Amino acid sequence: MATRVGVIGAGSVGSTLGRPLVASNRFAVKYGTRDPSSEKVATLLASQPGASADTIPATVDWAEVVILATPSWDPSKTREQVQSLAASLGEGIKGKLLIDVVNGLSGWPALALGWEGGRSSSELLQEALPDTAVYKAFNTVGVEQLGAPDGSLIGGQQLTMLFAGPAERRGEAEAVITGVGFAPKYVGPIRYARNLDAIAELWIHLSIPGAGDTPEDWGRNFHFQVIEKA
Repeated sequence: MATRVGVIGAGSVGSTLGRPLVASNRFAVKYGTRDPSSEKVATLLASQPGASADTIPATVDWAEVVILATPSWDPSKTREQVQSLAASLGEGIKGKLLIDVVNGLSGWPALALGWEGGRSSSELLQEALPDTAVYKAFNTVGVEQLGAPDGSLIGGQQLTMLFAGPAERRGEAEAVITGVGFAPKYVGPIRYARNLDAIAELWIHLSIPGAGDTPEDWGRNFHFQVIEKA
């Protein structure tokens, strides 16, 4: 039976993650948005036959796994935004597995991380949702590589995906990461979301001219890859 995945957010990141899951036929995908009847959502569903859309709480109630692909957090208001988002998911999020894709960056040109009390937004999300298994994944790549996990835009080698979260349900998270097309690489509990956020910040600064403090411009076709001895 297909695993039910609710993708919260129907923008470029959410739709890019949902596309291969729909195509695999091993996952059923529903997009959760504020306005599931919008023209934007209709266009998305037309491009992904088999996917559906509903309100955010209804999508969470239906899903077994929830992917959070909403806009970036404001580092100056992270705790408040996380708590508001957690409440908007409804009671149906309890007991579910949630994959957090969201990075918290300040405004242009700094695009800098902001951690409250030294903790990442994913850790705050886990605190706000104690009965949910929160993971961090898919945040260390650009949308181009997110849509080409086979490495075809770089060198043709399957791309690895670092992820963090509770060890007890890592297999469920790995199944979704594999379903999107990446080779999952587990780094440890949700505390390591801080490290993944830092990698994401570095990727963004190197890929966007003028971002951060570095003068380097690597373009967008690169990836931080895990390479292991065979």
